[in-house]
Amino acid sequence: GGHFTMDPRDAAYATRELVKPKFAIPMHYGANPLGKGTPKEYMGALGDAGVKVFPLKPGDKIEF
Repeated sequence: GGHFTMDPRDAAYATRELVKPKFAIPMHYGANPLGKGTPKEYMGALGDAGVKVFPLKPGDKIEF
């Protein structure tokens, strides 16, 4: 998190309370040394929101 991205807690809040999607794909983790947080932390903060999380790595593909 920081000035330009959300930390896992803020991202989980936005997912649960604002966007309310069926699926979520965490992004920007590990891309910037100032950005802290991991998909695991995001999923923990998300709790039981009924959102399927796909923590992809660069180059991974997924079909819906």
